[in-house]
Amino acid sequence: MKKNVLRKKLLKVVLFLVKFNLLAIPMYLVLWLNLSYPPLQTFLTGLVYNNLKLMGYGVELINSPSSSVPLISFSDQLPKIQISWDSTGWKTIYALLALTLATPYSNLKGKVRFLAIGIPALLLLNYTRIITTILISLNFGFQYFDIVHTLFWREGLILAVVAIWYLWLKKVKYNIGKKHSIFR
Repeated sequence: MKKNVLRKKLLKVVLFLVKFNLLAIPMYLVLWLNLSYPPLQTFLTGLVYNNLKLMGYGVELINSPSSSVPLISFSDQLPKIQISWDSTGWKTIYALLALTLATPYSNLKGKVRFLAIGIPALLLLNYTRIITTILISLNFGFQYFDIVHTLFWREGLILAVVAIWYLWLKKVKYNIGKKHSIFR
């Protein structure tokens, strides 16, 4: 009896890993083909620019001759900032999507409900990452940009994806909460 239960659990894990890895293929294709979506980058640049302006920073948007995405400029002495394709947060959103779709403990409707909350939460967190990285760099020096951006926020977003997914997984796997919960 115990062997049967163990086999079923192991099969669920193997199926999850197979689905998750198959769902990773499109992400690797995007990376390999070096694809991007400049309108999303431009949209985020506009949001960041408008918020920095509202906060009282002297910023301007500069069109770059080498890119279709505008740059945020503070002054001639400070580096110009461009929201890169990687800074849009698309990989974290894709990771949450893949983790959710590969999970065996919920039906498609429950997964879509969860993603309807999880994706906007990650977008907001990513936007917060962009703004705080810029503000820390402006206030404490651009020598801290890479440290804040790479060590603090990149790993922070990975942990956020795993934490958001884990909390949902725990809830659906053990039926925590009400029967008609949005996370089911």
